[in-house]
This record gives sequence, structure tokens and C-alpha cells, in this order.
Amino acid sequence: MSVIYVNTDNSNFQDKVYNGTLAKGDAAAVEKKMQEVVVKVIGKNAGFTTNKTPDPKGYSIMLKLAKLESTGRQVKCTLSGELLRYPNTYSVKGSGQGMVSTSFSGSATATGMGKFAVVDCVEAVAESMVEKSIPAMRSDITKW
Repeated sequence: MSVIYVNTDNSNFQDKVYNGTLAKGDAAAVEKKMQEVVVKVIGKNAGFTTNKTPDPKGYSIMLKLAKLESTGRQVKCTLSGELLRYPNTYSVKGSGQGMVSTSFSGSATATGMGKFAVVDCVEAVAESMVEKSIPAMRSDITKW
């Protein structure tokens, strides 16, 4: 079996892989942290890469900051995620992208205030979510 590619390109504003807009002014930092976490976790797993390959076949792990609450010196965040086949594939009937999982999420709480607490919170959740997506990718890659 060839190496499974994981897309981390977040440069297309209309088709973002990482979405941190809920963090307003800290959105860019949140999205960058999501990307860094994916690269780090995928890099630790044999059989996966985030480096572009000719004719890549793999997945995009879409992460979105779905909820953000700040109370005193605590920040609570929730991320939602989707695991999509990459490059985009469509079902035989053309009813949408090749989704592997559309309903995974996670939450965490970080102590602190401001941007650093938000980024720490997002990092903890993203790491857990990416680790949980590894078995699904390994299982699904044999189906297409």
C-alpha cells in the first residue's frame, strides 16, 4: 500500500481546511495551530505524509472552531470535524464529496486569557481529533 496523503493546504479562502473565524482577531493563529497539529500528529504515524506527492490519494481533516467561551481566566473551546477523501471525490450519483466521517468533535478547557489560551485550547482538542482519525483513514483507504 502506498503512503496516505493528508492535505493541509489552507490557502483557498473559499474551501478552507481549517476554520477559526469564531476566534475573530485570533483566527489566523487558531488556523495555523490546527495546521501545525495535523502536520505533527500525521508525521508521527508510519504510512502517512503531509508532503505533496504526485497524484496524491488521501484525506483532508477539516477542523472548525465551533464554540468558544471565555470566563475569567478560563477558555472553553469545541471543535467540529469532517474527514473527507482527497482529492475531492464524489459519489456515483453526484450527491456530494466523499465523506468518511462528518460528525466528530471535541472540547477542552484552558487556563489563561486571550490568544494564547485560545490557541492552547484548540491545540489540545485538535491533537485528540487528528489521532482519532488515523484508524478511520487506514480502514477507508482500501475502499477506493
